[in-house]
Amino acid sequence: MNRADRVLTKAVTFTGALTAAVVLAACGSSASSSASSASSSAAASASSAAVSMATSLSTPADSWAVLPMAANPAFWQVFVRSGNSASWKLVTPPGVAANGGLVVSPGGESSLTVAFRPSQDLLFSPLAATANGGASWSAGPPLDAAVAASPDAFAASGTSLVALLTNGAVETSANAGTTWSVLARPGAIAASAAAKGCAGDVRVTSVSFGTSGAQVLAGATCGTGGTTALFSYSPGTGWQRESLPVSGQLLRLTSGTALVEGKAGLTALSDGFGWYAYAPKTPTTPAGWNASGALPVSGPVIASGTLALGGAWVLLPGARAATVSGPGQQWTLLPPAPAKTVVLAAGPDGATDALAVSGATLTVWQLAPKATVWSKVQTVNVPIQYGSSS
Repeated sequence: MNRADRVLTKAVTFTGALTAAVVLAACGSSASSSASSASSSAAASASSAAVSMATSLSTPADSWAVLPMAANPAFWQVFVRSGNSASWKLVTPPGVAANGGLVVSPGGESSLTVAFRPSQDLLFSPLAATANGGASWSAGPPLDAAVAASPDAFAASGTSLVALLTNGAVETSANAGTTWSVLARPGAIAASAAAKGCAGDVRVTSVSFGTSGAQVLAGATCGTGGTTALFSYSPGTGWQRESLPVSGQLLRLTSGTALVEGKAGLTALSDGFGWYAYAPKTPTTPAGWNASGALPVSGPVIASGTLALGGAWVLLPGARAATVSGPGQQWTLLPPAPAKTVVLAAGPDGATDALAVSGATLTVWQLAPKATVWSKVQTVNVPIQYGSSS
């Protein structure tokens, strides 16, 4: 049974469609799923991100957050704050176990595509998409492979998708996941001319789309020292290595934004103004990657994500938090984050929200522009069926 045979009719409800997709996908196999099943635990670990899979992102219409609720196991959830609303809503796609983690990517202003990492008895990654801010979800054909445990292992640009698998392969789809093709098999980028100087040691950690939907980006480490390498693929040219204004370790690669930790500290890089791949460019948009000022850090980055207009945030040890508003800007250190903060996110009217998790309860704290104290603004009790898988 091939992937084309698994296309589900639009007349089926989301939960029924996703359940049917799970059953059908379990009946067949493909080269990618076989490769994923045969990959070693070392290969899976090599694709892991340096920061948590918990993250947030902003589009011109919505702010999204992906959080693990409860523990042992974690129940991953999706929240959205629409427009300039002050409230966050739970909008997790139903029908599939989310204990393995969720990897998300915006495909448009109010669109989000979610890839479920395998858990329970799943050996592949079901997909779900919304075009109305999470009000409803549709199920696409599942990816017959395991998406890597990285917040940047999956990206969407309209109907174009790209996924990093646990075995290090990169696959793409031009039709919202109906069919997939292998863009780079495990080790292919390391063996390419673009990786000259990496001594054959390239570990891909993230994927994204470039300024055009046809360009695919792969963030990686180069050599045993873990130096950042950013590779781009365009039809007709193959893999090329991108020039970056700073060097160091690549922590995140999202749509139009990268986070690099170098000797001087953390630097946020923005492609143009850090706009998303679906946003139009203008004659005044600067070409290439532009760097922010460096943020001196000590210790690992716990979590990170993006804010409105190309901004970014990081959580650091000791409840330290910082944001940067865009290319050429300096980082701003925030007051210590509230206890149990998992991610930061864009709040209404230029505020910054801190999303804190305790069991099945989400508490939202808010820091208004120029404020020095976080204010508690919302509590959400998430209905979790303990002993279940979703």
